[in-house]
Amino acid sequence: MANAEDIIAPIGPHGDNHQARSKRLSIGVLAVYGSGMLVQDTLGLGLGSLLLFYLTIICGMSGSAAGLALGMALVVDSFIDPLVGSVSDNSRSRHGRRHPFMILSAIPIAIGFGLLFSIPTQLTGWGLFAFAMVMLMLVRVGLSFFQVPYIALGAELSDDYAERSTIVASRVLFTVVAGLAAAILAYGVFLKGHDGQLNRAAYAPYAWTCSALVLLGAAVASFGTLGMRDRLHAPPDAGSGGVTQILAEVAEVFRNRSFCILFSSCLILFIGLGVAGQLGLHANTYFWKLQPPELLKITLVLSVGYFLGVFIAAFLAGRLEKRTVALLGISMIGLSQFGPVSLKLLGVIPPGSEVATLMVGGTIGGIGAACALIGFQSMMADAADEHEHLFGARREGLYFAGISFSAKASSGLGAIIAGVILDVIGFPHGLETPGAPHVAIPLETVQKLALSHGPGAAMITAVSVAILTLYRRGKSDHEDVRAALLAKRGTFD
Repeated sequence: MANAEDIIAPIGPHGDNHQARSKRLSIGVLAVYGSGMLVQDTLGLGLGSLLLFYLTIICGMSGSAAGLALGMALVVDSFIDPLVGSVSDNSRSRHGRRHPFMILSAIPIAIGFGLLFSIPTQLTGWGLFAFAMVMLMLVRVGLSFFQVPYIALGAELSDDYAERSTIVASRVLFTVVAGLAAAILAYGVFLKGHDGQLNRAAYAPYAWTCSALVLLGAAVASFGTLGMRDRLHAPPDAGSGGVTQILAEVAEVFRNRSFCILFSSCLILFIGLGVAGQLGLHANTYFWKLQPPELLKITLVLSVGYFLGVFIAAFLAGRLEKRTVALLGISMIGLSQFGPVSLKLLGVIPPGSEVATLMVGGTIGGIGAACALIGFQSMMADAADEHEHLFGARREGLYFAGISFSAKASSGLGAIIAGVILDVIGFPHGLETPGAPHVAIPLETVQKLALSHGPGAAMITAVSVAILTLYRRGKSDHEDVRAALLAKRGTFD
């Protein structure tokens, strides 16, 4: 933790702290920083397939309405990200330009998530829609004000090409921890009873427990990294301020070809992930016919794959370009989406081996997700250096806000698409609302659900791969940029 002198110490002039950023980060610092991923990723399962399932099957909202609520919250939130990035980049505070946002955003995130899964049973129709929308917006906007400064903070902790991948890896490791915690709490504790994921009363205690983990992760990461402020870049000279400045900065960011390629590839990737993720629990419940213990196994295997992917990505990063690692990762995600459903529909999977097939697919997908994430975010930190070289300004906040924007906007679109798919294929909703009659779901409808969840999402993922092949910058290019920046600042390694 930081002492009082650390907290009030001023940050030096732009470029003067390169020597501080050249020092290797300790394992303890990496662990403290990485714990911030508990804020977002503890909520990943809940905001993903659990929420669409909860709103449609448990609360009785139509697929289109639920998808619209999830999608609108994400899309609106995505437009807030550049604002948060710009404000964070230009903020001046004795606590640094990142930490105040991280500290203040945790409470609304925790409260909003807890209330989101505590919807009163009497709420229906527009009242249900409005309640869900308000709570979703509270959570999503809060996540923006935490996550954008938090990720930008990581990009500023080191100038070293390889260590930046290590910083991202620390986040990925805590993503695994958060995913494991969320899965165990959901399928191993609160939803493990006789009714499993159909038990409405189990969702509220699950959500409030996750909220407590959010507060813990935010506190450790925010207060634990205050002493690292001497490594951060100073904010740029004050500009004109307001919307005009933000729009000018956003336009400047899109003048960098590297950023545009990474942004576009991430945008398409998360549309596919949004469709697959939101339909996941529906498919697992009605196509694969899984119970909570089996759901827990599959979710844990995904986290194990993600964990293994961190070390695989680290191994590959020392031998391959970051783009190659990311391309491999995205391709593995697509394979994990396409393979299991296709094999089952083709009759290749023998009876009784469904769970094993999904576990293999989950392992492949987890490894791929870690490789893609580490490659993407590390390339984005390099692109931020390239931006300073081209335009003379540090824009880490906006750069990672851009990735966050693309991920959220496309995930929001994926959620809307998933909700519409449920209605288009005639999938019933409100199956577990009080007094709901028993409804037999036609086999054709269930198969259409599976095709949308698996091969349909994989086709979108393939487009992301095609876009990322246009990225051309590698290690040698980054070294040239770093040398030019150091010469411009009058500092040397």
